[in-house]
Amino acid sequence: MDTPGVLHRPEDERNAMEGLTLAAVQLLPSAVFVMDLSGTCGEQSAPRLQLMVREQIRAAFPRRPWLDVRSKADLPLAEGLAAEDVPPGTLDVSVHEGRNVAELAAHMAQMVSRVPGRKPGPPS
Repeated sequence: MDTPGVLHRPEDERNAMEGLTLAAVQLLPSAVFVMDLSGTCGEQSAPRLQLMVREQIRAAFPRRPWLDVRSKADLPLAEGLAAEDVPPGTLDVSVHEGRNVAELAAHMAQMVSRVPGRKPGPPS
């Protein structure tokens, strides 16, 4: 499920779409968290803020199967970020270069295959 982004702000300032995203995360059996850490998404989605949102959501679901993805991996990390700031195990993906796209699909298929009660075969 691709959801609208959640911005780093107090709960009472979140809009309906952010609320919908957070409600959906509560019901999903696994999560793929996509971050653009290139610094090209504007001030509200600055990389450090994206990382803070990731930490908040991850802390709320510590046992949930989870995959971190850094999109636009063909671009350098934003100024002030270092490799150590990226969560360990993050999959670097670049659609532009085709880097790790197949790996992302494989990871997602593996996560779906582990959902309890799911019948074998392609996702419906």
